Amino acid sequence: MRIFLLLLLLVGYTAGLFAKEEQNGAVVFMYHRFGESRYPSTNIKMEQFAYQLEYLKTHHYNVWPLSKIIATLKKGKVLPPKTVGLTMDDAYRSVYIRAYPLLKKYHFPFTVFVNTAPVDKHYGAFMTWEQMREMSRSGAEFGNHTMTHPSFVSFLPLGKEQMRQKITKELQGAETRLQKELGSSYVKIVAYPFGEYTNEIRDIISTLGYSACAQMGGVVTGQTNLAEIPRFPMSERFATKRGFLLKLQTKALPLAQMPKEDHLIIKNPPRLILHLQKHIGNIGCFVSSGERASMQWLDATHLQIKANSPLKPPRDHYTCTALDRDGRWQWYSFFWVFPKK
Repeated sequence: MRIFLLLLLLVGYTAGLFAKEEQNGAVVFMYHRFGESRYPSTNIKMEQFAYQLEYLKTHHYNVWPLSKIIATLKKGKVLPPKTVGLTMDDAYRSVYIRAYPLLKKYHFPFTVFVNTAPVDKHYGAFMTWEQMREMSRSGAEFGNHTMTHPSFVSFLPLGKEQMRQKITKELQGAETRLQKELGSSYVKIVAYPFGEYTNEIRDIISTLGYSACAQMGGVVTGQTNLAEIPRFPMSERFATKRGFLLKLQTKALPLAQMPKEDHLIIKNPPRLILHLQKHIGNIGCFVSSGERASMQWLDATHLQIKANSPLKPPRDHYTCTALDRDGRWQWYSFFWVFPKK
């Protein structure tokens, strides 16, 4: 009887560990424009956005500021189930005019990444500092999207030191303006312009003390390098009800460790090796066009992925997914970028 009780306790403890591990992740969505149908690749229709917010509310999702998600993971703490982050890049005016009233209605916090030069130059497509200050009083926080929105990868030919100087100037210049105009609602998080970076650029960002967001899909977990936080893009094409729900319910693909390959493409098509925690027989890997990539198991847990034809510039990604027994998709994407001429 005593052995039986001990076994029950052990099973319960182990199940608790697995539950904890599964909970320790968040889905982060990325938006740009709202109700601006002239820009379908970066726009979300308002009926799509309204549906998403209503779903999050009625199904009791925990919508957190991105800074809170990051701080929780940095401390090694467990995120609550169904944690979601909402982020917007570029600080377009439609964030204030169309998205903000809905977000305020639902009392949802959100994170806006600002490239400061267009705001300072009073470009009509962008929000004003006063509008951002108003939003900060209703749960908005503001991150760094540089001053002038350059591709950091374009700095690579300058060499490491000059590239570091250029990146530092862009980020610190924007940070100075954001701190002055928005005070404590500024958070030390970067969104890579165009989503473009390499391992070297990522490491520079880290040494400058920033967390950073990428533009490939996936789930942020305690295992994630917080200088390349995945986010699911929510433009018109991806923001269908089916597409939104699929990504909202996604889990992280169980990796034993994060890949070591550089994001910069030297040989095209590039090769990626995933080290999985266990063998996953139903995994499928694809490039962004939807074309299936070739896969080769090097052993039971090491999977080599390579596109069947060269990737096309300026950037692409490999995405690997597998349907879990609970009907949810396990997901991992790896971003690739081409050298700039």
